[in-house]
Amino acid sequence: MNWKFWKKKDNVKTFLHTKKQGFEKPRELPEEVGRHLVVQQGADPDWVWSLKCLRSPKENSSSQFNIRIFSPETMAQHNVKVTNYASLEEHMDLVIFVGWYDKKTQNVQIDRLIKEVV
Repeated sequence: MNWKFWKKKDNVKTFLHTKKQGFEKPRELPEEVGRHLVVQQGADPDWVWSLKCLRSPKENSSSQFNIRIFSPETMAQHNVKVTNYASLEEHMDLVIFVGWYDKKTQNVQIDRLIKEVV
């Protein structure tokens, strides 16, 4: 028998990478993004860590991600169901921050879309 399950094939890796693009569920903020919002932009730490994010991998990079940050309470108030990165396309007025980050170098570039959070 040839069951070398610990050795992955290239086609499995590419399948998993394409499957993940834009189809991740909302998650907690990555540590480097939350730290950037608190330290660099001066946001309230309790509020920042209550936010959720959706990310999508950048093309030709395994460590860089586009990110959209939103408040789950605001989405619930507006009856918006957030399922993946693309589901926010029609509701960009409810997205608080948008930008990108790199997991390896910990570079973060985040822009604030909403000035006053309701």
